[in-house]
Amino acid sequence: MSYPIPLAALRRQIQTEQPLIHCITNHISIRDCANGLLALGARPIMAEHPAEAAEIVATAQALMVNLGNISDSRMAAITNAARAARDSGIPCVLDAVGVGCSTLRLEFAKTFLVQTPPAVLKGNASELRALCGLPHHAKGIDSGEPDDRNETIAVARETARRFGTVTLLSGPTDVVTDGLRTCTLTAGHPLMAQVTGTGCLQGAVVAAFLAVTDPFTAAQAGAALLGLAGEASAATFQTHRSLSHFAAGLIDGLYALDDTALAVFEA
Repeated sequence: MSYPIPLAALRRQIQTEQPLIHCITNHISIRDCANGLLALGARPIMAEHPAEAAEIVATAQALMVNLGNISDSRMAAITNAARAARDSGIPCVLDAVGVGCSTLRLEFAKTFLVQTPPAVLKGNASELRALCGLPHHAKGIDSGEPDDRNETIAVARETARRFGTVTLLSGPTDVVTDGLRTCTLTAGHPLMAQVTGTGCLQGAVVAAFLAVTDPFTAAQAGAALLGLAGEASAATFQTHRSLSHFAAGLIDGLYALDDTALAVFEA
């Protein structure tokens, strides 16, 4: 089932309110996440020292934490920030990167979900299956699951129900569900899998929307807008044949897509 997403109005709200988004993410994608938030009209802060994370998140309108390229210091910062966000009622996105390939990440994510439940839990099919204790076939941080639409939707729903959160299952078809409502989004392009950090960027974009709307709508809007940006960037790829230009085009799309392009999800 599809639900209307007022993408243009929500992006204007972000541009007007300029919410501060605290991101604790991996160093591979940190620059893209910051630039993507700026392109949307939000203000990023990427502080990750454990001694300041709680203080900084208390001034933010949303928190995004990402388990990619994890370290002891980043885990401590994530824990401190998440507790402060919980205590202050600041919504959080947890991007469960790599929990299907690492016991350390899996156990850390499970503890996070119990102690500091996020508004939105994001992961690919293998990551969500791992969190639910189901057999999975992760290939590093990538999903190794077959592209079975019904199975993918069932896993996303199970994750949402189990952890009491909106779940965004990212993949060729994105699935957003709160366990009752479920929608699928097919915006995007295969080239997005050929450059690093697109999933991390999706988490940051969702966090920006989370600062101005409810978790279900925010997850839909983040997946939809980044997918449209990917399609717009891919439209010029046959001319320049440059993956680096394609990656930069994702940021350009977040900034420059007009209301007409965004209206495709309003009906």
